[in-house]
Amino acid sequence: MADYCFQLTQEALMSPSQNKSAMQDPIPQWQASSLTQVEYCKAHDIKPHIFSYYKKQFSSATSSVKQSSQLVPVKLVTEDTLIGSRLSAGLS
Repeated sequence: MADYCFQLTQEALMSPSQNKSAMQDPIPQWQASSLTQVEYCKAHDIKPHIFSYYKKQFSSATSSVKQSSQLVPVKLVTEDTLIGSRLSAGLS
């Protein structure tokens, strides 16, 4: 029987929430750098697909918060104004 040697990486031993917290710092650091994603990943020993996954996760979480917290202007109209506009629209 063949002996197989498995090398477990630190990422393999981490839970998804641990991976997420570990990736919160590298993404802003990459954005502040002048490196491409691939260059940054090579320099910091990060798998590009993992970096890309969490970059997308963080950006979609941020954009959903931004979208949900935007105020929408509302114009209040009285019932008299509605009736008046309907009458003038019918007369013209």
